[in-house]
Amino acid sequence: MKRFLVSTLSVLALSNLGTVAPAFADEIATVNRTTSNTISEITPFNLVSSSYQGRFSNQGIPSYNAFLQAIRTNRIEAKDLVQTAIAAGRLSEDTLKDTEYLNSVDSLLDSLDKN
Repeated sequence: MKRFLVSTLSVLALSNLGTVAPAFADEIATVNRTTSNTISEITPFNLVSSSYQGRFSNQGIPSYNAFLQAIRTNRIEAKDLVQTAIAAGRLSEDTLKDTEYLNSVDSLLDSLDKN
């Protein structure tokens, strides 16, 4: 009797997976649709290091020594990098109003300028 009860419960549990899984799949699809429209924000450190490495060269930001020279001569500033990242889809436009973010990028650029 116990075997019959256990096997019956197992069959019922497995048969319910067919009705639960599609509902769960719909939830996953909904979550994926909503997250695909969000921007993957880049940290200030990653923004500066990516710029130095030439990841924004297509947007007119020089790389390596030319990047350092542009910082020293004030041709590149924090706001320039943020605008470039916004154009590349790495930051939201609200970042231009985020003084903490801009100050962090500026501080990192200053530290590169001093080295």
